[in-house]
Amino acid sequence: MNQLQYFVKPLKLVVVICLSLNLQSCYQYRILTTAPDPSTEYQKQVLWSYGWGIWNNPKDFTVKNCIDSTGIDEVVVTRNVGSVLLTIVTIGIVSPVTVQWKCHKPRQRHGSI
Repeated sequence: MNQLQYFVKPLKLVVVICLSLNLQSCYQYRILTTAPDPSTEYQKQVLWSYGWGIWNNPKDFTVKNCIDSTGIDEVVVTRNVGSVLLTIVTIGIVSPVTVQWKCHKPRQRHGSI
């Protein structure tokens, strides 16, 4: 029976690690407007930070698909298990984060100019 215990404990650890790697995200933050009314589907980009934030790629992130709207309707910032592990393994030298956003519907124009 003791020999079986030597295999069960590592097997449990492997199962927990495999299950945790299949999770969608490790954590996320969601930013909404007070009256959400999106006009687009989620757009997505991975942003990278190097050297503990000294060099960010891109340095300034510009949302180019919200030209005809009044602004951004929703932003979701996510870090998954892989990006957290990469940050831990590199001691913070490399740190990716996924950003998703939706554009707000353009305002209705009332009257004429």
